[in-house]
Amino acid sequence: MKAALYIRVSTEEQAKEGFSITTQKERLTAFCESQGWEIYDYYIEDGKSAKDMDRPELQRLLSDVENEKLDIVLVYRLDRLTRSVRDLYELLQTFEQHNVKFKSATEVYDTTTAMGRLFITLVAALAQWERENLAERVRVNMEQMVYEGKRPGAPIPYGYDKDENVIPEEKETLRLLRKLYMDGHGTNTVAKKLNQMGRLKRGVEWTTFTVYYVLDNPYYAGLIRWGSKKKNGKYPSKKKEELVDTITVPGSHEPIFTVEEYEEHKAEMKRRSFKGYNIKNHYWFKGVAKCHKCGSAMTGREKRTKRQDGSVYSVLYYICSRKQSGLTCPMPLIRQELAEKLIMEHIAEIKLDKKEIDKHTVEKMIEQDDLKKELDKLNKQLEEIKKRRKKWQYAFVEDLITADELRERNTEEEEKERIINERIEEIRKEMEPVMSSEEIKNLMFTLPEVWEVLDDKEKNELIRTIFKRIEFDAPEKVTPRKGKFIPARLAKIEYN
Repeated sequence: MKAALYIRVSTEEQAKEGFSITTQKERLTAFCESQGWEIYDYYIEDGKSAKDMDRPELQRLLSDVENEKLDIVLVYRLDRLTRSVRDLYELLQTFEQHNVKFKSATEVYDTTTAMGRLFITLVAALAQWERENLAERVRVNMEQMVYEGKRPGAPIPYGYDKDENVIPEEKETLRLLRKLYMDGHGTNTVAKKLNQMGRLKRGVEWTTFTVYYVLDNPYYAGLIRWGSKKKNGKYPSKKKEELVDTITVPGSHEPIFTVEEYEEHKAEMKRRSFKGYNIKNHYWFKGVAKCHKCGSAMTGREKRTKRQDGSVYSVLYYICSRKQSGLTCPMPLIRQELAEKLIMEHIAEIKLDKKEIDKHTVEKMIEQDDLKKELDKLNKQLEEIKKRRKKWQYAFVEDLITADELRERNTEEEEKERIINERIEEIRKEMEPVMSSEEIKNLMFTLPEVWEVLDDKEKNELIRTIFKRIEFDAPEKVTPRKGKFIPARLAKIEYN
C-alpha cells in the first residue's frame, strides 16, 4: 500500500515538542514500517495554518490523490490536515471518490475500518449542520438589518455616497434617466442619450442593463428589498421571473424617486415587456458572427413592422453586442438575408480556389503541433519544480537549509508554477480538433444544396461546424434603401 505522509507545522508550533517537522516525519515513517506500507512521498507544510485548504503541499497531495498515485493518506494528528469540519468533509469525500483511505497515526480516525466509516457519516452530519446553522444566522441578521431600514451588505448604488447621502449631480442624472424612459424611449436609447450628453456613470458609459437596474431598484424610492428569490427558493437568472419570499420595507435613506413614481415606471416596464415566441434558434449565424469594427460578438435582434393592412412581419438583424448594450460602436445593423447572401457568395468563390482551404488546414495543424510541443515543455517544467521542492524539503529535514530559506524557495517556485499553469490552461482552450481540408470542402460544397431543406437550428449547427468566426463590416454612415441591402462585406473568416 502506497502511503502519502502529510506533515504540517504552523509558525507558532515550530518550537513545541512533538509538533516539529522532524518528529512528525520520524513517527510517521516508523508507523508505515510497522504496517508494511510503502512511502509514496512526503508532503511537508512549513509555517502554514490549517484554517483553510490554500496550502501548496495540500494541493499537491490532492492532485496526486485525483491522479490515483497513492492508496492512503497518513497524518500524525487530524489537526495537522485541517481544523475545519467542512474542509475535512470535503477532503474525505475526495479521498473516497478516488479509493484513497485516510488514517491518523495517534487517533481513532481511520477510514479503513467500519468505525472509521461511521466517523465520516458523523462528520458529514456535522458539516451539514454547520452550513445550515450559519445560513440561518446570516438570514436572521440580514432580516433584522432590513427591518431597521439598513442596507445589508450590498454596494451603495450610484446616486449615493458611502454614508448613503444623496449626491446632487448624480440625482439629477437619475431623474433625467427616468424622464427619458417615461417619455417613451427604450433602455438602450436612454443609455445612448445619457452617454452622448456626457452624463456618464462615474466615468463609465451607461448600458441597457445599468438603466434597467436603476428603474427596477426600489432603493431609489426609499425602500430596501432583500431576499429576492423564485418559488423554488433559487435566485432568478432573469429579471422577469416571479419573485417570492422577499422583504421590502422603508429605508432610512433619502429617496430619489417617490414611491408613486417608482410604481408608475415599474408598471410601464411591465406593460412594455412582451413574451413573444422563442426566436433564439432563428438566428443562423449566432455564435460566429462578429463585429469587424470593435471585435465584439454580434447578437440577433428582431424588428417588427406593421403593413398597411394591419398585419405584422418580422425582419431579423445582427447588431454589435457593444452597441446593443448602449456603448459606442459605429457598426450598422446587418440583415440576416444579407449575411446569408455574403456567405453563399464566399462559398462560391472558395469552390474555385480549393488551395485556400488546404492552406488553412495546414496552418491549423502546424499551430496545433506547436501548441502540443509547448504543452509538453511546460509539463516537464512542472515536474522539475516538484523534484526541486522535494530536494529542498529533504534538505530542510536534514538541517541543510533553514526554515526561512525553505519558505523563500517555495515562494519562488509557487510563482513559477502559477505562471506555467495559467499558460497551460490557455493552451488547452486553444487546442481544438482540426477538421481536415477534405471535411471542410465536403461541408462547404454541399452547404448550398442542403441549405433550403434545413430548419433554423440545423442551419446554425452547420454554420458553427464549418466556421469559427465570421467578421462583418459595413460603412459607418449608410442610408438603407428600400428593397436594397447596405454595402456590407465579409472582413475576415476563420474555419474550424
